[in-house]
Amino acid sequence: MTTLTLRSVPNGRVDMTGILPETLAGRRTEDIGKQIVHLAGSPLMLDDLFDVTPDETGMLVIRTDSDRLDYLGQGMRTGKLRIDGPAGHYAAQAMTGGEIDIRGDAGEGAANGMKGGLLRIRGNAGDWLGAALIGDRAGMAGGVVAVEGDVGDRLGDRMRRGLILVRGRAGDACGARLLAGTLVVAGGCGSQPGSGLRRGSLILGRRPESLPSSFNDSGRVDLSYLGLLHRHTESLLPGLLPATTHAYRYMGDLAFGGKGEILVLA
Repeated sequence: MTTLTLRSVPNGRVDMTGILPETLAGRRTEDIGKQIVHLAGSPLMLDDLFDVTPDETGMLVIRTDSDRLDYLGQGMRTGKLRIDGPAGHYAAQAMTGGEIDIRGDAGEGAANGMKGGLLRIRGNAGDWLGAALIGDRAGMAGGVVAVEGDVGDRLGDRMRRGLILVRGRAGDACGARLLAGTLVVAGGCGSQPGSGLRRGSLILGRRPESLPSSFNDSGRVDLSYLGLLHRHTESLLPGLLPATTHAYRYMGDLAFGGKGEILVLA
């Protein structure tokens, strides 16, 4: 595996665009060190910030004590990327394949515009996880995100496909403007979940603080697909969901067609 070890906390935010397993694999130390990144908007070489240890395998490890490394894994298509420490903002943005394992917290906008692959976050994540890229009409469009901790506000905003799993709690407006896809939040969420929801499922382990008035209470239901989802999530976040097919169902958002659902597991 190729390892990049951050020497010290940078004096600004670092744009790590282009530092990917697929772009660094098989290259020499000197060559990798000349790769350009941007510190506070100014270009500099990678070895100005990192100690570089190359390897022939396709795995890339970035060791960091700083949360100022942004765009980690942006546009990643293949391979494995492991972050030993926190990630900055926009990790896994527009990712289409491969696997990213963040062994710490992630900043805002992780998995924005993600289309495929697997993102694991062992700590907490900030606002706008799995949401739309700035200027885009739809958010995450494929892939899987698994978060061990809590997440911030606007989880899955405008998401149109894929699966997001959260063991902890989500903030306000969870699943807002959801177009399709599945969000699972075991620890419950803040106010106004599913506001503007069109299709898709928001599955909660606890009843939210409040629901928009434009959702219809459909009572207790028995849904066989919850059993399938439980078995699938066991390989990603063991113990995330109880082995039940029963939930309380709320259909909506009726102001936007009413074809989505919020499920509170019974």
